[in-house]
Amino acid sequence: MTFTVVIIIAVCSFSYLTDKAIYTSWKLTNNSDDKTKISWAKFEWSGATLNGKYDDKVAMQIPCKIEGLPNVFTFQFDLGTGLTGVYENSFSSFYSLNPTVENKIQKLRSPLQFWNQYKCFKDFIITFGNYIATNKVAFIYKNYGGEILNPDFTDTFHIGTIGRDLFKDKILIIDYPDKQFAICDEMPKQFASNLFNIELGKNGEIILPMKIHGKSYRIMFDNGSSMFPLITEEKNISKFSSSSYVDTIEIPSWGKKHSVIGKMITDTFTLAGQRFSDVEVYGETFLPIHKIADGIAGNYLFWNKTIIIDFKNKKFGIQ
Repeated sequence: MTFTVVIIIAVCSFSYLTDKAIYTSWKLTNNSDDKTKISWAKFEWSGATLNGKYDDKVAMQIPCKIEGLPNVFTFQFDLGTGLTGVYENSFSSFYSLNPTVENKIQKLRSPLQFWNQYKCFKDFIITFGNYIATNKVAFIYKNYGGEILNPDFTDTFHIGTIGRDLFKDKILIIDYPDKQFAICDEMPKQFASNLFNIELGKNGEIILPMKIHGKSYRIMFDNGSSMFPLITEEKNISKFSSSSYVDTIEIPSWGKKHSVIGKMITDTFTLAGQRFSDVEVYGETFLPIHKIADGIAGNYLFWNKTIIIDFKNKKFGIQ
């Protein structure tokens, strides 16, 4: 009996991991006419009012086309998540525009995964810039996103997230000042210098080395966290700063709200080989990545920079 239970658990676990591997199996093609040049795609900043103050750089959005639909859609550019996909509640609003698209929405569930009610998008194809991204089974964020009433063919709607799984074994370059990014198979010469060794977590998380007060820390880079230079668990914030609290912000994240408190780091510290000082660090009661890293670095530190993330060779550069 015990042996049978073990076998069932093993098969179910293998089936779950296989599904996850399929979700993240993207094929990325550069359709540019001149492959010798860097092919740039645009991103846009979206803003929001938080604590009564408008911030115009809350999230990075990538304008995309989805095969089978006429609209331009935006996907949040979020390297903090490992799954690229569409939001079920928002995307279902477009089924009426093309029934063949609705027919591609299916449940991804093996017979042994009776608990798995997640859906997938079969033969999903999106384009942005000169890039074409395809996946036989794309992830759908169950019960997420807002319903869109009477969508017009010409309007742009926010529909999903582009995560780090899309860039596996690629070189990603993000040019913040010009609001553009590029995906390369080989490192362009102009970005090949001053690269720093980094870690990739077991799910591809980008882990940067940080040194402050003579101690080393592991910081996850997350461009889905735009507002904060650094954020850590509140109980650990004193490791980064002994200053008094200077700020409190309530932020939305994946449908929930969190309050974070901020302190100034007046000492110089290094992050991926780059020196920083006079940076604010925020503390949150519970940070979901606490088992992966000691904190998160968002876009704030790099707004005037270009960063290079080499997923193939585990390198990170700041120019």
